[in-house]
Amino acid sequence: MQKRKRRFLKKGQNLMMLRTLRLEKAKKAELQKELTIYNALTKCKLTSSEVVPDVNKLLKSNTIGNLVESLGHGNKNKIRADAADALAHIASGSSEHSNLIAKAGAVPRLIRLLQSPDPEVCEKGILSLGNLLHFAPNLRDYIIRHGLMQKLMSIIQDKSTCTLMLSHVTWVLRKLCISSQPSPPDNAAEIIQALNIVLYNPEANVLEDALMAVRNLAHGNETIQMLLDFGVVPRIIYLLEHPNVTVQNAALQALINIATGSEDQIQELLNNNLLPHLSALMSNSDPDIRCQVLKLLLNIADGNIFQRHAIMNAGLLHKILECLKADAIPLKSAAALTITTLAIDKDKNLLCYLMRQGVIPEFCNLLFCQERDILSNVLDILSTMLDVDPSFSAEVSGIIEWSGALNNIRMLQNSEHEEIAAVARKIIGSYFPAKPHIATKF
Repeated sequence: MQKRKRRFLKKGQNLMMLRTLRLEKAKKAELQKELTIYNALTKCKLTSSEVVPDVNKLLKSNTIGNLVESLGHGNKNKIRADAADALAHIASGSSEHSNLIAKAGAVPRLIRLLQSPDPEVCEKGILSLGNLLHFAPNLRDYIIRHGLMQKLMSIIQDKSTCTLMLSHVTWVLRKLCISSQPSPPDNAAEIIQALNIVLYNPEANVLEDALMAVRNLAHGNETIQMLLDFGVVPRIIYLLEHPNVTVQNAALQALINIATGSEDQIQELLNNNLLPHLSALMSNSDPDIRCQVLKLLLNIADGNIFQRHAIMNAGLLHKILECLKADAIPLKSAAALTITTLAIDKDKNLLCYLMRQGVIPEFCNLLFCQERDILSNVLDILSTMLDVDPSFSAEVSGIIEWSGALNNIRMLQNSEHEEIAAVARKIIGSYFPAKPHIATKF
């Protein structure tokens, strides 16, 4: 019995030693793992001022594989955050770098970081995903299919989410809405639902990113209708009065794209009392804001005759004419394009009003520019004014000749763009024919 006890104690001692050895081995493995990770972090050069390593070097050293492995649950939060930060930097190298990261299995692990209670881990995960989307838009649907929107929505709906974190989330939403693919993103409805929440945030940078996301998303009648159905438009129109000019500009850009929709969708914009807001913005001192307003009015005028009349009935025509007489060429050009679209119905009263407001010399001045669209539109409206009524033609042709634009029209007969050359030849042939040469008698 005593012998057995001694043998048992001896076994116990060996077991304790074995446990100690195992613990030491595990510690060494953990240290080696951390060393491997920090070597990977060093190799990828975390500071943004340094060049991202070449793809071949990253593959040879398995840097990306080690970093992806370090995103796992078994690692310390500091290591997971640093690894996500390193991957964000590598993703900024090129589309090839970003696709390599996705191929290594980083996407599902990065998305899991978004539910970490550690704010730094969550933040670095969001930023890394944002860089992947920015530098490799082709990954959009692949990332969405791994459940990104559910995680982002949880962060947005969490009332304890700080402003900085919310700004990162909105930035990722903006990147989600950019893609080289013609089709809208998977789960577009979820994205719009998220945007409809962040559009009520008071922070200007959050609002700007959310509005630019709407702008990026508003392509094609189907997606535009989804934006209208979710009630996003009234909030965007309200933000036209925001004191921050970047927010105003972003709201205008979003509405410009929405106004590329069908006539019914344009009408829904007008039904939301858009035009009075635009009238107020046309008095803005910032020429960029007025230029954006003109682009939006151009898209509305491209709808139907009733929508064109709505613009004029809102008293906007006079303000558009003021922009036509401005010194800034971009503003003058945008006003000219808008006026030519408003006059597309060849309404005699409108054309007479425009002529009496002195638009013809302003149009003639634009014939000196080199932009194809502007030249085409200016020639079209001059041709329309010459054609619409015989009583107009003498006055219009006189102004064209007096302004010095006749020589430009003559030169445009030889334009490389046939549609421009054809209108120029028509104007010259119909209203400025060559005078017959009369021989002098000696």
